[in-house]
Amino acid sequence: MPTAVVHIAGPKLQVGTQLRQRCGWCGALLLDYALDRVAVPIGTDPAPATWPAGELIAVDGSASYVVPHEDGEPLPEGACGKLDPAATA
Repeated sequence: MPTAVVHIAGPKLQVGTQLRQRCGWCGALLLDYALDRVAVPIGTDPAPATWPAGELIAVDGSASYVVPHEDGEPLPEGACGKLDPAATA
């Protein structure tokens, strides 16, 4: 039985100094950055990493990673898109 929940990365959204990325299907929070509190070396890109929109992202506790998936394949076990719609509404 899978322990990770697989989400579908939605677009990143920034309001002021807050940057968030949620699951495009169920709305689960995947990333949450306070940009005014992110430390980066001088001269480097200050934008933190985000997931490419549409990628399948497994979240297992504090770990998250891309799940390889080809277009047209069914969603993997543990995907939020396979849950009862009432659970993700």
